[in-house]
Amino acid sequence: MAMAARSERAATVRTRVHGDVPTAERALVKTTEPLPAGSTKALLTVVPRRRRTARLIAVASVVLFGLMMAAAAFQTQLAERQVQLDTLDRRIRTAQASYDDLRRERAELRSPGRLAQEAAALGMVPARQTQFVSLDPDVLAEVQRAGAPEGSGDGPTIEEEFAEYAETKAQAGGSL
Repeated sequence: MAMAARSERAATVRTRVHGDVPTAERALVKTTEPLPAGSTKALLTVVPRRRRTARLIAVASVVLFGLMMAAAAFQTQLAERQVQLDTLDRRIRTAQASYDDLRRERAELRSPGRLAQEAAALGMVPARQTQFVSLDPDVLAEVQRAGAPEGSGDGPTIEEEFAEYAETKAQAGGSL
């Protein structure tokens, strides 16, 4: 039945004419071969529409939500680290100020004017003249030896030290 209507329509509408010009005819419907009469194969079937767009929107929403959560977590981490940096900077500035105060106090304590005042308060007077005392090298060596811990026989003896001193003086031309 459907085939008969189609054949009739194909026979009646064969060409299309544009405007009033009969020479511009073009074929409107092409004829096709009919299916065999004993065919049980369905020609067309209704396929349910896929909900691809709904799934795509759902996946995109989940991905976007995850990215937004990651960005929020990253911003939170940055804020926490900035607070830590600010705390450390504050501690560094405090320590630097304390260090500067201690240096200033030390400079005041070591100043010659303050030392002179403290000495005068203790009854000391400035020296009127200076004098250098020369020591005999034997006495100096014995004093140095007396300060060495007991049982340290690793060092050179007094004679070896004097021999080294004499050798060094001879090499320097006696100018030591």
